Amino acid sequence: MSFDQTVIHCSAPALCGIKPACLFSMRMDLYGSGAEKIEEWNSQISGDGRYILSMPIDDSRVLFFVYDIELLLKVFGSHDVKIYLQEKDYPVEEGFDAVLEELLHRLVFQEKFPHEVGLFLGYPIEDVVAFEKNAGAGCRYSGYWKVYGDIGKAQCRMNEYKQCSVMCRNWLDCGLSVPSAAGKYRLLNGRGGL
Repeated sequence: MSFDQTVIHCSAPALCGIKPACLFSMRMDLYGSGAEKIEEWNSQISGDGRYILSMPIDDSRVLFFVYDIELLLKVFGSHDVKIYLQEKDYPVEEGFDAVLEELLHRLVFQEKFPHEVGLFLGYPIEDVVAFEKNAGAGCRYSGYWKVYGDIGKAQCRMNEYKQCSVMCRNWLDCGLSVPSAAGKYRLLNGRGGL
């Protein structure tokens, strides 16, 4: 896959405003071919509260965190989420920006993967807590995440994510840019466009 195809494939739901965030990594050699695009795309999408962050994790890979600020703030607004993050030693009392900064720091520098990232990715808190408690075992369904709670609701959400990614990839293959494909999806689905 090309740089653009990888970004759309891995982050269309966040770029289109149906998922709070997406997280993926990419080989450094592929990233190098499109690094300048990130700055250009951010200038096009940041006005709508969407951002693409890229962070080198070693000499061979780059980690991407693509997010919709409005949806992330909704997640952070949950009392249960705040309590859970406090238990994980996040600086909740300092506000959302401090919590996001701590998450990004943990993703890049912490040896043990911070499974609480699932909350930021829009996974239900019951699934995030159960995944951690059971070390990933005993789930009732597995797709974008391991489901321990409501399978029907999770499958609907996962299908929406998949459909969004396929539509955006098709538009990209027809010549639209990453921001334009996401903007088209947003317009067609009543979420506003670019």
